[in-house]
Amino acid sequence: MLSLKNICKSYMEGEEKKVILDNINLNFKDKELVFILGASGSGKSTLLNIISGNLKCDSGEIWFDDVCITDFKDKELDNYRSSIIGNIFQDYNLIDYMRVIDNIMLGYNNGLSKKDIGLLLRQLNIYDKQKMLVNKLSGGEKQRVAIARALVNNPDIVLADEPTGALDSKNGIMVMEILKRIANDKLVIVVSHDVSLANKYASRIINIKDGKCDGYNVDIKSGGCSEVRKRKKNYLKILKLAIKNLCLKLGRSFFTSLAVSLGIVSMLLIVNLYSNIDNEVDELEKNVVSVFPIVIKNGDYVINGYQEKKGKDKIIVKNKNEWIHTNKINQNYLNYLSRYDEIKYKTYKYDISMPIISGNYKLIDKKYIKTIPGDNYIIDNYDIIYGRDIKNEYEVLLKIDSNNNVDSEFMDYFNIYNDVDYNTIIGKTLAVVLNDEYYLRKDQYYIGDTDYKSLYSKSKIVLSIVGIIKEKQVTTDDSFLYYSDKLVDRIINENKDSDIVREQLKTDYSVLGLNKNKDEMLSYLGYNTLPSEISLYFQNVEDKNRVIKAMDAYNQHNDKLIYMDSMAETIKIVKNFVMIISGILGLFSTVGVIISTLMIGILTNVRILERKKEIGILRSLGYHQIEVKRLFNFENMILGILASLISLIIVNILVPPINNIMDKYMEVKNVLHVNYGYSIMIIIVNIIIVVLAGNIFAKKASKMDITKCIYNL
Repeated sequence: MLSLKNICKSYMEGEEKKVILDNINLNFKDKELVFILGASGSGKSTLLNIISGNLKCDSGEIWFDDVCITDFKDKELDNYRSSIIGNIFQDYNLIDYMRVIDNIMLGYNNGLSKKDIGLLLRQLNIYDKQKMLVNKLSGGEKQRVAIARALVNNPDIVLADEPTGALDSKNGIMVMEILKRIANDKLVIVVSHDVSLANKYASRIINIKDGKCDGYNVDIKSGGCSEVRKRKKNYLKILKLAIKNLCLKLGRSFFTSLAVSLGIVSMLLIVNLYSNIDNEVDELEKNVVSVFPIVIKNGDYVINGYQEKKGKDKIIVKNKNEWIHTNKINQNYLNYLSRYDEIKYKTYKYDISMPIISGNYKLIDKKYIKTIPGDNYIIDNYDIIYGRDIKNEYEVLLKIDSNNNVDSEFMDYFNIYNDVDYNTIIGKTLAVVLNDEYYLRKDQYYIGDTDYKSLYSKSKIVLSIVGIIKEKQVTTDDSFLYYSDKLVDRIINENKDSDIVREQLKTDYSVLGLNKNKDEMLSYLGYNTLPSEISLYFQNVEDKNRVIKAMDAYNQHNDKLIYMDSMAETIKIVKNFVMIISGILGLFSTVGVIISTLMIGILTNVRILERKKEIGILRSLGYHQIEVKRLFNFENMILGILASLISLIIVNILVPPINNIMDKYMEVKNVLHVNYGYSIMIIIVNIIIVVLAGNIFAKKASKMDITKCIYNL
């Protein structure tokens, strides 16, 4: 059944080669108890390890039935150790933190049935000990556990290395009696230096001295019936081993996870904070999109992307046409915009003559007068805190700021110099002065009348303040008067046939002496007037983006008109600022994760060095390299999961105080809350990083020499 042919093994001691086994040839029967005797260092344990597949010979062949074991690759050797070989070690090689039954089942790979395992434990007189930790057993009990582990897979060959060396004579005899019974059904090879036990129990004795063996050999016939069974991978068993080992050093496991969690905590806080602020900015954009318009305005603008040439030893003449674009709103553009129903409101600002005089006969500055964008604009964006909304072009609204303040300069128009009740301003009147009422002929030019009292009294259009309003969402925290766009239409309609317009049509120079050409003057006076500024308001961001796309398309095929989207620019600046801050903080958190990763790698290496013997035991029982690697990867994965749970707990604890601080010093409420979608993604990535950090050392552990691990060399 088992045959060794010309087995040689040597080691290097310094520069000298030491021969351990020299051309060993041995045959073994299917069922016998063979003792291999020899002094310490004679090579008997080395021979046993070569037979078990724990150690490779330098040359020669080992045949099991019709299979050459020395040709096996690593996985095939694992299967051989798992299904054919049962190892019994001198110092038991049990895993102390595990129970008896767990140690025994560690070597199980579809061998005996549950019933037969129970019978085996009874025969070895350890059935009632199976729930105990092995470190609570006596030496004889430990050796019987080791025997049970060796037999649990019903192997063909049992190898015992000094099985009685650590036992007293009574327990030694008990163990030998067990091995003798086993030899009735299996090949049992015992390495020992006890000649008396060999003479009493051995069916055959082989002596090794100076790398040579003596003793009679036997003839064997190839049975060819035994099978090297493929080892079944049991991930659950590996996972349980990982959990038990971490629980054994619970304190270290917890503090390792806590240290790893610090990097995850910082990353979770930064990602969640960035995500929440970004969402808040997006939400703000949605909320104020109907308040902040896109503005198209006549005038000069620097061309986007213009790169100024740099001169060294000469002056560069900069051509205005290369870097300045002049906007000029035309009727074609107005017609184009009218196609889009996505535009909720449109307001037109005209550069026209439109003097407005207060009831106290003072000319009001134009900065205090604005057009209402649309019929429902006030209802959508303002609270009417006193009075009512306008009903026609003869009524106006007073817009006050968020603190109910109004500029003293504005209140001066109504001779109000102290704080007043709302009803004091309601009913105040203003007069709009038309061209024929305002302009006086003086030689070839016209001048504006400064007798504001007279102008007020003869005005055809008198306005009245009917309501006081305040913004729902504060955007422009100032004060002014809102009037209907119908008022502008009426003024233009009234002025287009005025005396000053007819005079301007006759002449090419400005009848007001202004630096304007004829067309500009006619527009200013109300003849063929086009708006100098257009403001477009939208219901939502989607509508706004569709119109922007259309405006960009217009600019590609027509005279270009640059538009200003102040809200988008502001949002972009805020987002870029948040991104920069988040990037800087993210860099620090990444450093923390890197440090945690290095720590995991170092601690994995420490665990491997502490558990060399355990690694050797597992490999000698037939565990594949990948299973040993997976054991440490599972441990790191568990540490990563524990670190993630700790991180989530810490982050949830930190959310309220961080929100309180930001609310107190930045007046931003509830900006931080845990987005579990992003958090789970970060946690998964960190678990993968933790596993990868220890994977190099885990892979190294899986390839460690079995005999060096077992004998702690």
